[in-house]
Amino acid sequence: MKTNTNNSQNYNYPRFKADFYQFHDFMGLKEGDRFIDYELMTAEGKKVKISDFLDKPLVFEMGSITCPMYGGHVNPMQEIAKRHPEYNFVVLYVREAHPGNIIKNHLSQTDKVAAAREAIRFYDDRRTILIDNLDGKAHKTYGELPNSMFIIGTDGVIKYVRAWNNTDYLEPILEHISKNQSPDNLKFRPAKPGVIQSFKTLFHGGWVAAYDFIVELPLLLKKHYKAGNLF
Repeated sequence: MKTNTNNSQNYNYPRFKADFYQFHDFMGLKEGDRFIDYELMTAEGKKVKISDFLDKPLVFEMGSITCPMYGGHVNPMQEIAKRHPEYNFVVLYVREAHPGNIIKNHLSQTDKVAAAREAIRFYDDRRTILIDNLDGKAHKTYGELPNSMFIIGTDGVIKYVRAWNNTDYLEPILEHISKNQSPDNLKFRPAKPGVIQSFKTLFHGGWVAAYDFIVELPLLLKKHYKAGNLF
């Protein structure tokens, strides 16, 4: 996926624009690729690596507190995690999808850690949250979209990728992979965040986040339509 985020300042954009994303051109790691490891930080300040969680297959999801897609998936993802203890479930905290006047774009790593901790509190997310660096080094490797999802095997090979998570379709995928069966023929469509969830998330970020989202929504929908079933 290509964006206009060439440096830290542009990566952590202060206002959302639909043109920052080209949904039809996903440039992240693909199924069959070997995962790329990074040293990251937990919300408690402990340094860990992605590979530390490969004692089991890993469900690795991107998210931020201002991403309605992530916010809407927290509770169902936690329920799925309870039903599938044979997997590890981890979130990579990335840049703010819809920064506003309350939760702003990250200007420092301290800002990013604070936002991740607020996401844990606001959504009551009890999964492990790993925080990327300020420049989004890991996020860029894994495609730079706000709520993509990767399933990584204990051998380090990526078994399944979707540019947008959708908990309505995830569980059969996990069951197939657990049985060493290919999930390729299973349908997996991008989720549509609910209106209430979207505005709950956006207004938590501030009225600026909600305003930018509304202004950019027609172009955003057009881009999703252009991408079709790619994701």
